[in-house]
Amino acid sequence: MARKLKVGVIGLGMMGTTHLDIYAQMSEVEVVAIADTNPDLLDGSLQVKGNIEGQAAGSVKALNVKKYSDGMGLVSDPKVELVDICVGTHLHFSFVEAALIQEKHVLIEKPLARSAEQARRIVELAKCSTKVVMSAMCLRYWPAWLWLKKAIDDNRFGACLSLNCRRHTSHPPGDFYSNSEQCGGALLDLHIHDTDFINFCFGMPQAVFSQGHLGPSGGIDYVSTQYIYNQAQRAIVHAEGTWDLQEGYGFSMSYTANFENATLNYVLADEETLMLFVAGDEPKNVELPDGMGYEFEIRECVDTILENRSTDMNLLNQAADSLVIIEAEQASIKYCSVVPIKERLD
Repeated sequence: MARKLKVGVIGLGMMGTTHLDIYAQMSEVEVVAIADTNPDLLDGSLQVKGNIEGQAAGSVKALNVKKYSDGMGLVSDPKVELVDICVGTHLHFSFVEAALIQEKHVLIEKPLARSAEQARRIVELAKCSTKVVMSAMCLRYWPAWLWLKKAIDDNRFGACLSLNCRRHTSHPPGDFYSNSEQCGGALLDLHIHDTDFINFCFGMPQAVFSQGHLGPSGGIDYVSTQYIYNQAQRAIVHAEGTWDLQEGYGFSMSYTANFENATLNYVLADEETLMLFVAGDEPKNVELPDGMGYEFEIRECVDTILENRSTDMNLLNQAADSLVIIEAEQASIKYCSVVPIKERLD
């Protein structure tokens, strides 16, 4: 019998429960422990709902596993090989550090850390570890976004001239999302998806110019950013993110990418569609693989461990660099000015 990777999940909110749902479908994985400080989440009497259909669909009630009220207890459990960290962003660094000390593999939900400085420390810890450390930036694995990435890379429609990304929702409930010191506001917790994907596609911008305002978290809950690249890059890149819309709005994410010879328009709201427009042709609905990015990112993490591959340091460095960009966006909003990136990397 092939060995099963033994997993422990810390944090049983929307993302932790979604991860558990995915592990349940994987024959080569065995969840052996879960942890949460909230006893109602730990016993399954309370379940947090997702903002996209298919998220957090299952329940922990039927799980016959070790249950910890303290995540550090799970980290120390000798049965756990992979620690899946789905706790609040302000706790990411401490759990990553503890897991690597215990010689566990680590999967960290987005963003990598609460600050760029903490993210860099995680990168340094990963360099010194033989264990896999992966940042769960799901857009890198989301079929519609991966389709866009490949179209940019292989120039199938010519050069990408512009990319506009949008991520809109109302303010999520819960104490964590009402405390910007913990969550970082929509700027860090929501908008980071698009900032990271832009970094993934085009690399670090030369500078950013952002506008935004404070919202219910006490932090920046609306942001609009222009990512400034050199003329050789050509693409004009913009992203808008907010969770400051009125209650009941729901959730949507979208992008419009214009190439020399085609336009792509993607929308995920009540339904998911990716439309391709080429001059002289009828608009085409692009068929995408079933599934969300979470399944594919977790599959990549598990396969990397079971195949004895090393941490993808390029992707981990990108996840840390994306926090540098986010902090530049925050500074741009504060000072209403263009903020160069290079000096923040030195």
